[in-house]
Amino acid sequence: MGGLLPDGRIGRELSLVVTTGALASVTLSLGVPLLSIVLDRHGVEPAAIGLNTALGGFGSLLAVPFAERIAHRLGAVRTMRAALAVAAVTLLLFPLAIDLFLWSLWRMLFGAAGAVLFIVSEAAINALAPADQRARILALYATAFSLGFAAGPLLLALTGSEGFLPFLVAAGFLVAAALPLRLVEGVDGLLAGRGELDLPVAVLVRRAGLPLLGVLVYGLLETSFFSLLPVYVLALGRPEAVAALLLSVWIAGNILLQLPIGRLADRIGALRTLELCAGLSTLALLLLDPAVRAGWPAWPLLLLGGGTMGAFYTLSLVLVGERFRPAELVRANAALVASFQLGLLFGPTVVGATMEAIGPATFGWPLACAASALGIALLRVAARLDRLPSPRMLPRRSAAEDCNPWPRPPQP
Repeated sequence: MGGLLPDGRIGRELSLVVTTGALASVTLSLGVPLLSIVLDRHGVEPAAIGLNTALGGFGSLLAVPFAERIAHRLGAVRTMRAALAVAAVTLLLFPLAIDLFLWSLWRMLFGAAGAVLFIVSEAAINALAPADQRARILALYATAFSLGFAAGPLLLALTGSEGFLPFLVAAGFLVAAALPLRLVEGVDGLLAGRGELDLPVAVLVRRAGLPLLGVLVYGLLETSFFSLLPVYVLALGRPEAVAALLLSVWIAGNILLQLPIGRLADRIGALRTLELCAGLSTLALLLLDPAVRAGWPAWPLLLLGGGTMGAFYTLSLVLVGERFRPAELVRANAALVASFQLGLLFGPTVVGATMEAIGPATFGWPLACAASALGIALLRVAARLDRLPSPRMLPRRSAAEDCNPWPRPPQP
C-alpha cells in the first residue's frame, strides 16, 4: 500500500479499515454459495433457495434507516465490531438446524449486519481520505474488497460444504476482520462531529443524485453478470468452462483497473472519469454479443468492461465524499447501499425478461441502456457546471484535515 496511502496515523487507520473490509468480503463470497449448496443438498426447491437468498438483500434494506442512529450512539468503531460479531454468530446458527423458516430469519439478520458494517466502514474511509487522494484510496479499497470476494469460492472448494467446518471458517474471517479495528482511534470523532443529522431526504437525494444513480446502475450490472452471463454464454452453445472463464475475465478487469482509474480520477476529477467509464461501458455492452460470437475479442472487451463498470461504485463513493460533510457521510452512504440493493433486485429480473422475450443475444441491451442513462446524466451535469463561472462549493479537504464543523457560506 506504499505510496497509495498518506503517511502517519491517517494512513495507518485507512489501511486497517481497508483490511477489515477485505477480510469481511471473503466471508460474504464464501457464505452465499455455501448456504445455497446446503439447501440444495437438503432437497429445497430452486425457487425457495432464490427467495431465501433474496431475503439477505431485504435484511440489508431494513437495516439502512437504523445504521446512522447506531453509529452515532455506539461510535463508528464499536458499530463495525458489533456488526461483525452479529454476522459471525448468525453464521454459526445456520448449521444447527436446516430449517427454511429459521434460515430466512438468519439470512435477514446476516444481511442487516453486513449492510451496517459496509455503510460505516465506507463512510470511515471516505472521511479519513485526503481530498487529493480520495479516488485512489477508494480504488484501493475496491481492489482489496474484490480480491477478498474472489478468495471466498476458493476457500469453499477447500473446506467443502459438509458439516460445521465451512461455517466456522467463514465466521473466523469475520473475527479476524474485527482485530484491526482495535487500533483505529480517529474515526469516531470524524463521523460523530456536528453535521446536518436531520438532513431532509429531498436534500440528500438532490446532492447525491449522481452517486445514487451510479451505484444503482452498478448493482444492475454486477448481479446481472454474475447470474446471467453464464446463462447467456451457454445459450450460444459454448461450453460451461468458457462461460466460467469469461465471467472470471470480467471480474479480473474489475480488480486490475480500479487503481489506474482511481489515479485518473484524482487528476481529472471523479465526475469526468465516471463520464468516460459510462461511455466505455456502454460501448462494451453493445459490442458484447458480436465479440462473444467471434471468440477471442470477448476477452479484452470484458476485461475493459469489468474495470469501467466496477468504477461506477468506486467513483460514486468519491462523489459522495466530495459533496457531504463528515457527520453526513453515514447517512449518505446508507442511501448508496439502499440504491445498490435495489439494483441487485431489479437487474436479473429486467435482463432475464428481455432475454426470454427477444433472445439471448439481448443480454447486454438493457445493461447498455442503464449505462448510457448514467452517461447522459453525467454529461448534463458537466455541461451545467461548465456554464457556471465560479460555483460555490464546499472546500476540497478531507474530514481528517479538519474535525471542526465545516464553515458556512457568509450571509448576504
